[in-house]
Amino acid sequence: MTNNHKFDLSTQLFNRYKALLIVLSVLLIVANFYILSETRKLTNAFSEQQNQATWSLFQLTKEFSSLVAIAPLALVDEKYKQSTELAYELTWSRFDLLFNTKEADSFMQIEGAREFFGHLFARFNQLEPLVFDLNDNHQVTNVTNQLNIIYKEMLGYVNLNFRIKNPLYQKQMQQAQLLEHTQIALMILLFFCAALVGYVLHIESKTNKQLATTDSLTRIPNRLAMTQDVQQHIEQCTPFTLCLLDLNGFKQINDRLGHPAGDKALLTLAQRFTDSNNSTLFSCYRIGGDEFALVLLQQSSDQMEHALNCALDCFAEEVEVVDGTYCALSASVGLASFPSQANCYSDLIKIADRNMYQMKFATRTAHTRQT
Repeated sequence: MTNNHKFDLSTQLFNRYKALLIVLSVLLIVANFYILSETRKLTNAFSEQQNQATWSLFQLTKEFSSLVAIAPLALVDEKYKQSTELAYELTWSRFDLLFNTKEADSFMQIEGAREFFGHLFARFNQLEPLVFDLNDNHQVTNVTNQLNIIYKEMLGYVNLNFRIKNPLYQKQMQQAQLLEHTQIALMILLFFCAALVGYVLHIESKTNKQLATTDSLTRIPNRLAMTQDVQQHIEQCTPFTLCLLDLNGFKQINDRLGHPAGDKALLTLAQRFTDSNNSTLFSCYRIGGDEFALVLLQQSSDQMEHALNCALDCFAEEVEVVDGTYCALSASVGLASFPSQANCYSDLIKIADRNMYQMKFATRTAHTRQT
């Protein structure tokens, strides 16, 4: 019951984080569309009568802000990646216009302007191979950070050197700053969402691994878990003994009292095998319908005999399978030791299985002679 309760709590926690991830993803998409929408509005707000050079510079700012806004989402899907590449090309073309159009000459003649934008353009060009070869979130974060640095430097220079005193332009600049702040908030949200994705995937992987290596009825490790543990002991050259147990009398319980009674018998035995005393002596696994396996790490023969006797003591008391109904169970045992008898998993299983069935056959033969 305790294991089931812990499993249910883990499932509930995972589902909550998954729901939170969905909510944050929606918020991220909404925020992204908000930035793109506001940037588009900011572009349309300028009239055709404004100076063409100012317009070209604003176009650069607008395209750059769009690139900065969409770059963190480049790996969401192919559409966003293509949009990021397109935004980079548009921003590149806006830089190029500043250097190659007559309308922008008045800006470029300001002291230090050509050198400043030339330096920015050179740094921007260096990012081209990275933008067109984004494969993981680390690359996206790196490119986004570098774009933000260039973008903020450009905004600072424009705000300082190309001020226009009319209220319309001042209003547009305020909106641009708001978009910048929104972009920062969007990046924070994106990074948090990415961290949450990693955490949820970690929890999901851990839960799936636990499910894959846990017996669904008894909640003790299953055959896969035994295989992994045995292989680990072999790789680490740790001496151990593999003990296979096949229950005697279990089929009769299922036939006479039904499968629920058999399940209760298995649960009771699993609890006895894994109680606080036995858990220090051996590891227990359910590897089949009525088959269990024990891995004993004791090295001396006395320690091994004590651990094995403790395991067999689990059959000393009858098992209550139905309220008020008790049944006696026993087990046929097969042992195989590493490395004295075999040095690989498959050979250990074969030896232990053969020994177990020899004991089972001998028990049946003795019982037949007595009857």
